[in-house]
Amino acid sequence: MAGVLSSTLCHLLSVFVLYRLLVIILDSQHRHQVAFVGAILHALSPASLFLSAPYAEALFSLLNLAGMLHYAQSRSMARTEPPSIWEDAYKLSSGLCFGAATLMRSNGLLSGLVLLFDVARYGPRVVSMRLAVHDVRRIIVTSVAGSFVALGFIWPQSLAYAEFCTSGNNLETRPWCTRTVPSIYSWVQSHYW
Repeated sequence: MAGVLSSTLCHLLSVFVLYRLLVIILDSQHRHQVAFVGAILHALSPASLFLSAPYAEALFSLLNLAGMLHYAQSRSMARTEPPSIWEDAYKLSSGLCFGAATLMRSNGLLSGLVLLFDVARYGPRVVSMRLAVHDVRRIIVTSVAGSFVALGFIWPQSLAYAEFCTSGNNLETRPWCTRTVPSIYSWVQSHYW
C-alpha cells in the first residue's frame, strides 16, 4: 500500500512539474492551455496505471522531469538575466535530479545529453579562445552537473562490481565481471530479458 501511495504521489507531482516545464519552454500565447492539456494527457495516459504501481518508474519520471524543469529555468535565466548564482544553482540541481533519476533507471543517463550539448556548444569559443569569464563558469558548472549524472550510473555499477566480482566468497566468477567494460545492467538485461 505504501508503495502504491508513494508512486501515485510521485506521478501526481510529475504532472505539476510537467505543467510548469511546458509553461517555461513554450513561447506561444496559449502556453498555459497547451501546458494544461499536456499535463492532463500525462495524467490520463495508459502509462498512468503503470506509474501508480509500486515500482521506480514514477520516481524516475518525477526526478527526470524535475531535472528538465531546473535545466529549463537555468537556460531561461541565462538568456534573460546577467550571470547569477541562481542560474548555477538551477543547473547543478538539474544534474542532481538527473543523477538521482539515473540511480533509479540506467536510461536516465540519456538525460545528461542536454548537459553535454551545453558544454559542446562552447567548443568553437574554446578553440578560438574567445571565452568570457561567465562562459568558463558555465562550462565548469555544467560539467559538474554532468558528473552527477555520470555518478548516478557509475556508483551502482561499482557497488555491484565490488560485491560480485572482487569478493572472495563467490563460488564462480560472474560472466559480466570479465568483460572489457563490466556492466551489470547489460548482463541482467541480456540474461533475464
